[in-house]
Amino acid sequence: MKKFIRSKYYYLTVLIYLIFLFTIIVTSTGIMNIKFFTNISNSMSPIINTGSLTVVRRLQEYVPGDIITYNAKIGGREEIITHRVLWIGGNVYVTKGDANQAIDREVVVPRLVIGKVIFIIPYIGYVISFSKQLIGVWVMIIIPALSVAAIELYKIRDWTHKVIWDGFYS
Repeated sequence: MKKFIRSKYYYLTVLIYLIFLFTIIVTSTGIMNIKFFTNISNSMSPIINTGSLTVVRRLQEYVPGDIITYNAKIGGREEIITHRVLWIGGNVYVTKGDANQAIDREVVVPRLVIGKVIFIIPYIGYVISFSKQLIGVWVMIIIPALSVAAIELYKIRDWTHKVIWDGFYS
């Protein structure tokens, strides 16, 4: 255990953990007009598969061919959908999922658009979604944080023990 604590692997593990924690915080907030969403359907396959993390940014206008994320009401439930803009009719967007046969029944008004997909990270959405659940918070955030804190306290205790006892007997 002492070798691991003093090794570069320990510091690399702590760095990876801190980057992961930073990523969770950034994906949970809307920093710089950027939002993150986990895709839960295959309507945009093969461009965006289930479990992909989409990075979405709000723009002033969108053009045909853009993939947009927007709020919609389907079957009385509010949902967030990511589809491609086929054309613009007046002041509305007509959309369709790449894997769908038909265009979407409802048009999208600009005030419902969250933003344009600017980046897609495959499979990371599963990790982000898991980490936002209670068990995920414990497994991916609290337990590793407590482990790092315990190791650091152990290092402090070990150092103070050496300073006090080695200094006392020298």
